[in-house]
Order: sequence, then C-alpha cells, then structure tokens
Amino acid sequence: MSSVKTIFYFLCIILTVVIVFQFVINIKYSYPQPGAFAGKNLYNPYTDIDTAKWKRANFHLHTRLLFGLTDGAGNSVQIADSFYKFFGYDVSSISDYMRINNYKSNNGIFIASYEHGYQYYKTHQLVINTNKILWTDYFFRQTLNNKQYIINRLKRDSSALVAIVHPKTRDGYLLSDFKHLGNYDYLEIADSKHAFSMYYDTILSSGHPVFIIANDDSHDLSGFTDGAHSFNVINADPDSRSIICALRTGKSYGVVLNLKPYKTNYEKRVAMERLPVLTGFEIHHDTVIVKMNQKADSIKFIGQNGILKTVFLNSRIGRYPFSLDDTYIRTEIVCNDGSVYFLNPVFRNNGSYLPVNLPEVNVIATYAYRISFAIISLLIFFLIIKHRSIITGKN
Repeated sequence: MSSVKTIFYFLCIILTVVIVFQFVINIKYSYPQPGAFAGKNLYNPYTDIDTAKWKRANFHLHTRLLFGLTDGAGNSVQIADSFYKFFGYDVSSISDYMRINNYKSNNGIFIASYEHGYQYYKTHQLVINTNKILWTDYFFRQTLNNKQYIINRLKRDSSALVAIVHPKTRDGYLLSDFKHLGNYDYLEIADSKHAFSMYYDTILSSGHPVFIIANDDSHDLSGFTDGAHSFNVINADPDSRSIICALRTGKSYGVVLNLKPYKTNYEKRVAMERLPVLTGFEIHHDTVIVKMNQKADSIKFIGQNGILKTVFLNSRIGRYPFSLDDTYIRTEIVCNDGSVYFLNPVFRNNGSYLPVNLPEVNVIATYAYRISFAIISLLIFFLIIKHRSIITGKN
C-alpha cells in the first residue's frame, strides 16, 4: 500500500510541476494592439515571376512512426515517395511528429520538415527547413502566452520557416489568437479536409505579415482524398535554396483541387495537369492585375475583415484598384473545375521589407508572477513546518 501511495504522491508532484511551469512561472508577453497594415507602399509578393519556374510542393505528410502508434501508420516512406512522384511533385517533404525524416535526403530537392507538438489539443506547428527539433512543449490546453513562447523558441533557428497548422482542430488555436500572435511565417490555409480563410483574414486584418501555405497533411494515402488534394505552387529554380527563398518572399500560392468529379488517381493526375497557371501578377498605378493562361470561373479580390471587394466572372484577367482605404488585398481564384487558388496578399507598408508587429516579453509581469509564486510557496512551506511542530509537541 505504501508503494501505491509513493507512486501517487510522485505523480501529484510531477503534475504540480508541469502546471506551475505552464501557467504560473511561464513567460508573459505584451502584445501590440491589433492594427491594419498602413503605409504608402504596396508589397507585391509576385514581383518578376517566371512562368516557366512553377514548382509543385507538399510539406505536410506523416509516415509510420513508433511502431505504428501515431496517426500515419498507413504511409511508408516508399509509398509516400512513389505517390508524389506519380503526381509530378517537385518537393514532397515528410513531416513526422517530432522527427526529421531524412529519407532520400541526397536525392532531388530535399527540404527537411517536422510537425512540432505533443498534446491532445493539436496546438501544433509545421517547421520547414530545419535540422533541429525543439523538444519543449506544453501538455495542457495552451494559453496565448504558451503559444507565443513555443513559436519564439521554434524561430530561434533562423533558417526555419514556421507554419501554424489545422488551427480549428480541437480548438488548438482560437480565432482571437490570430489578432495577437506573431513571429511565425505561414498559416496553413488549407489541408485535405478544410480551408481556413476566416483565420487568415483575421491575421491580415490585424496587421500581421503572414503568408499562406497549403498541404495535404496526409495520414493515409490509400484514402482518395488524403493525398494530392491541397498543395503549393512555388516560383523558384529546382533547388532547395531557391524554393525556401521564394517561400520567404511569398512567391507561391496554395491550391485545393476539387476531387468530386474524379474517381481514380489517374483522373486526378490528369485534372492536376490541366489546371490553369498564374502567368502574371502586377501592380500598375496602384491597380492589382492578375493574369491566368486560361479563363477562370471567378477571380475574387478580398480585403480588410474578409470583405469581398469585387469579382470577375468567366475571365482570365482580374483587376482591382487599390484605394486609400484598402490595407490589404488577397486573391482567390475558382477554376472551372471547382478547384480553388489562394494567393498571397498585397499589403501596405512603409518601405521596409515586411512590417514588424511582434509581441515582446513582459518582464515585469513575468517576474511578478515568479516572485509571487516563490513567496506563496515559502509561506506554505513554513506553515506546514509549523503545523507539524505543533502536532509533535515541539513548538
């Protein structure tokens, strides 16, 4: 019985320590007031694109791990490699949970990635272009400060690109979080199950210079909708350095392929090859001009707070005059087959490469909590000692 008690007390101590580290003595941040993009200049992520350089890529894919205990047991590295080769992908990174998978790292365009995060609530991040794993995470439902701390730790690796993924799953991220969180590079705007446009408009409307990324987040490629569904089209040379540079500057767009008309992977591949191509994206006298190589069902221009500004129907060219009231404009293109393109935004700035809107460590609040905790802990300790002395008659 005493051994059971010992184990119980030990688990209670561990649980207490974990809770204290996550909610009491954790770092606290001051967050800039959410504010729209401002400035006289317009940032165009698609400056000088070369239509001969579009590359297809997926960065979010799970394979068998821990003897099949994790979600992804149905995908072997060999199956994943042959699957994406069949669909003509230039990049297909394996992003296992907390593991960098170096399968075929010496062949083709290899870009290492992994999915960071342990806990049930799926407050996870996709880390691209890194050879380091951050083992730190918080196990219970995370506060805004917890989320910002993990993002900042991931970004200590200056080469890494960090994307927030599947934000709606188990409410891992609240919509309100995106008004305040900073220092990450992408929102995964779509995966094989959902699109997250509302989250992205919240990010942009709050003045955060974040680009989009789209991936399968595949766990079982035998499922027809699980792979070759959501992907990135990147304007870059066929090498990893050029692709990472293009991703950093926003020279990419996300695609959600409409799979409803198709029943086989062969039909899906043919449909993917027939998709229209973005051939031009210019800003001429403050007018955004989008050009495709074939007509689209619709070209939508969306602005502050996700408001639809204008739409062009059955056209291969769309134009939108950037008004003084516009803070950003992003474009969604619905193809004739129902597939959707999500383009990176044009947004205002003051001439710097990207506007800075980062949370800062609140030193006073952080140490106020820590000192208060230390004082309360000491008081409890002395009260326990005093109480034991009274009971044993040593007072």
